Amino acid sequence: MRILVSLLLCLVLLPVGGFAQSRQYFRVQSGTGFFVNRQYIITNAHVVKGCTDVIVKGAIAEHQEKVTVLDEERDLALIQTDKQPQQFAPLRFNIDDLRAGDKVLIIGYPGEAGARGEYKVSEAQVQDLALNAVGKPGQFYISDSVEHGNSGGPVFDTSGNVIGVVVAKTVLTTINKQTQQKLAEQQVGVAISLATLKDFLFMHGVYTEVSGSGILFSDSYIEQRAKDYIVNVQCRLPVSSADAINPQ
Repeated sequence: MRILVSLLLCLVLLPVGGFAQSRQYFRVQSGTGFFVNRQYIITNAHVVKGCTDVIVKGAIAEHQEKVTVLDEERDLALIQTDKQPQQFAPLRFNIDDLRAGDKVLIIGYPGEAGARGEYKVSEAQVQDLALNAVGKPGQFYISDSVEHGNSGGPVFDTSGNVIGVVVAKTVLTTINKQTQQKLAEQQVGVAISLATLKDFLFMHGVYTEVSGSGILFSDSYIEQRAKDYIVNVQCRLPVSSADAINPQ
């Protein structure tokens, strides 16, 4: 039996627009990010790659920011800002206690809600913590709750601590090795592991707050805290006037 993986990155492409005064056209792709301290926002590299402008809004007033680090291998990026949030995300300390089946929350700016600047809360479960055999090292699976626009957003445990970063959704296809018969298909979300996130932050000298998991909080309590450091990240990509008039 073998498992095939088809990966789909979870950002939203918004309609082409332009600046009338300069006739400059751009396409906007939208994802999610979150503050890991009072100066830095984490998101996915694929959300902000090639951006002319990065617009951040949500926990802070809409503001143009700067991408300071882009790591395509880990699919992580750092955005630096001088607009301080009311709070920032705690990272889980006792991550070794995390188990398959544990409940998690996804909070981000997917789809039409994201386009309107509204975040969405979704419940999920940890599916598989050892993705290395069938996917990319440093990632893990969660149940199907990830939507376009969740890319770069946090995965929370039931204590409100970050345990990973949403990166994609995928379909796992289980195939019989001998007969090549398709046995099952399952849609899941893919998240970057906390260990990968911590290594990335440490490498770039970004210090964060850590917190142990043990106190069970309600979804609404976690949401109320998270809304103070979750942001919608919009990347403006330049396009030609022909592409703007005749989008693909």
